[in-house]
Amino acid sequence: MKFALLGWKPSVVPLLRTIAAETDDSLIAAAEVPDQNAAELLTAASGTRILSGWESLLAELTSDACLVAGSSEAVLEGARQLANDGRPLILLPEAGQGTAFVYELTLNQDDNGTPLIPLPHLPLHDLAQRLRQTIKGGELGSIVLFRLERSLPAQAGSGVTAGRVPSLTVPQIDSALFVDVALLRFLSGDYSRVTAVRSTGASDDGISLATVTLGGDGLAEATWSARVGEPAWTLEITGSRGSATLSFEPDLQAGILVLQTGDDEATRQEIKSDGLGLGNAQRAAIQQPMEQQRAAWAEMTRSMETVEATHTSIRKRRTIDLFFETTSERSIFKSQMTAVGCGLVLLTLFMLVAFLVLGAMLDSRSIVQRNAEADGRVLSVDEFLPESPELNAAGEKHLRELSRRMARSPEPVFVLPDDEAVTENLDAARIGTVVEHFVAAGQPESALFVEAASIPHPATLLLLTVLKYLWIAPLVLFLALQSLIRLARPSTARQVDESAEPGK
Repeated sequence: MKFALLGWKPSVVPLLRTIAAETDDSLIAAAEVPDQNAAELLTAASGTRILSGWESLLAELTSDACLVAGSSEAVLEGARQLANDGRPLILLPEAGQGTAFVYELTLNQDDNGTPLIPLPHLPLHDLAQRLRQTIKGGELGSIVLFRLERSLPAQAGSGVTAGRVPSLTVPQIDSALFVDVALLRFLSGDYSRVTAVRSTGASDDGISLATVTLGGDGLAEATWSARVGEPAWTLEITGSRGSATLSFEPDLQAGILVLQTGDDEATRQEIKSDGLGLGNAQRAAIQQPMEQQRAAWAEMTRSMETVEATHTSIRKRRTIDLFFETTSERSIFKSQMTAVGCGLVLLTLFMLVAFLVLGAMLDSRSIVQRNAEADGRVLSVDEFLPESPELNAAGEKHLRELSRRMARSPEPVFVLPDDEAVTENLDAARIGTVVEHFVAAGQPESALFVEAASIPHPATLLLLTVLKYLWIAPLVLFLALQSLIRLARPSTARQVDESAEPGK
């Protein structure tokens, strides 16, 4: 395979050496490599062409896959563009890349099918692989506790000589925690609870100690701590039948694994590794089937989410429950739908008020006339003979009914004007006809309640009719969309399958 390199981080060197040693592999180009690391790159993979930037890499790239290392903005933007172009990406993940970047690549993979291959550092180490086999084989019995302790160098500018207490930065802690969380999840399982605590000095100018506790249903508790000191890394595992201690050098390459599977010295094993096989393990991971690569990408995403969950735990000062995959999608869906629903309820209220105000301003009909229309006390043009003030049969019947009602309780009666009348006094003559009818029926006082009705402009009536349904339509549509919540709920069979997976 032909590879390209975008960015730089020291942990990519073992893979570059493996690629250079393979007859069928080669690193043909590199971009966004700092000048101070160019010599190290050429030492690991001689003959590599170093380009000026990711734009040149995108324009000239003829490789089969691109290695992405680092978290600078240029590297992340270049990776996004390569993914949009459908180029396979092999990511050396780190906390500085952030979940937003990982989510973007994941969406791109779902939309375009872009292959994404993560290469976590510690889970691929041969000592970590051997330790996992020991745990899964039951040689240590039931695991009781994972305890991982780190010492990290103080941040630049701190220390006694600078007049400040030696301390750590948040990016330092996140970077170290991400590497270690990936290993803890690899050895134990899918942790779903995170509790983080950070200790600062009296001056509150830095972090002197960071502690993270991971928990999950059916999983042994894992504690992680980082403090200021000479670089050191140790993982202690306590089981019901034995214990294990894994130690690494500061570069997390060479290490030693001590297994104590019994009470006597004969059960003690000491396994050393120089880490030279890490590049081969990473190369093998690249060749895994697509399903395993997708599972590895999801696992890497969960590790990054765990690191970011520590920030929430610090801020809220409590344990944070993590929800992954379908659960998180459903939670996000419900949160969004709840927010949209609340917004639509308020919008509907405001639109109703606006509709009532607009109707009162545009509709020339009085409230009395509207009540009369609802009560059937309006004589229409169709109830008179054409171009005549005389009532037709329908009008006569309607007027007799109104006379009986007016005898009990006089109420206003309206006569609609005729817009197509030839003479101007036709409407007045029709009102006179109605008045004469009431007088002849022995109800002279009712004549005082007969008047001409007002007719709004047709465009106004059409506008008000449309608005009458428009103000309520968004809320009705939202309520109909509520049925989509069932699409976000996992099936019973899927829930059973997920709960049956190891580490669940």
